[in-house]
Amino acid sequence: MIYSSIRPGKGLGDPIVTDLRVIQYNPNGRITFKLDYSDELAELPQRPRKVDAVASFPALFTRPLEITLDKYRDLQSLKPMLPKDVHAFYDNLPHDLASQREAKRKNNKKDESEKQVVSKKKKH
Repeated sequence: MIYSSIRPGKGLGDPIVTDLRVIQYNPNGRITFKLDYSDELAELPQRPRKVDAVASFPALFTRPLEITLDKYRDLQSLKPMLPKDVHAFYDNLPHDLASQREAKRKNNKKDESEKQVVSKKKKH
């Protein structure tokens, strides 16, 4: 079911979304709400539209996307704080073989050295 809005009122002066204190999404698709914590749950005044269930979504990618080597290393550094049974998941993440951070550092150093050479030539 789809609701066009979760606004609990329909007209001017009626409650608006920011007045909601509790929103409950029920398994049957209905949404109930409270405007005050002491109120009883009430159903949204809008009628939901029924939607045909989508059987499945097409795959967006043919294989898992690779993360950067830097992100992979950062995730590896977090493993000591994670349960051991999830370590294999993080070990098997597909990742790049080259570090973007290291490549940036090399480019920055190269740019700086080129600037120094240019500034030396200008002085002479």
